[in-house]
Amino acid sequence: MPSITASAFTSALSQAANGVSVVTTAYEDMEAGLTVSSMCSVCADPALLLVCVNLDNPFCALAEQSGRFAVNILPSHCMELATVFAGLGDQPEQSRFDSGIWTTLSTGAPILTNALVALDCKVDSTLVKGSHRVFFGEVVDVRTTSGEPLLYTDRRFAVVEPVPL
Repeated sequence: MPSITASAFTSALSQAANGVSVVTTAYEDMEAGLTVSSMCSVCADPALLLVCVNLDNPFCALAEQSGRFAVNILPSHCMELATVFAGLGDQPEQSRFDSGIWTTLSTGAPILTNALVALDCKVDSTLVKGSHRVFFGEVVDVRTTSGEPLLYTDRRFAVVEPVPL
């Protein structure tokens, strides 16, 4: 059976539209966070989700140590914050949290106050596949607001354009 190159795979998947989230964790006096589009629900009972993170990202070690993380689903007006946490700006990694206003919910993981949805999770389990660690999180707290989500498709940010039914 033929296999495809990593480049062909990522190019094909770039056509999918995904919600943009900033995933965060904290342990002692350290914080880590990154922008992801690889987050999805696993099941509703118990409430589980998964997030995929490159093994080289400092988030991995910190989330393993803390046993917690938060998924902050971004509203459409947070493109700049998404860029900062993606490491695409000139802001050093250790000052990413200077962007935005942060609070906490049950676990103490950083929650963006203007997140469209904030999902506070304790680490249920992890799995390493290829270059990434998959974090399975049990959602222990949630906060929602209203608005339109920020999307990522075709290697750029996009916003929802509602279509009348």
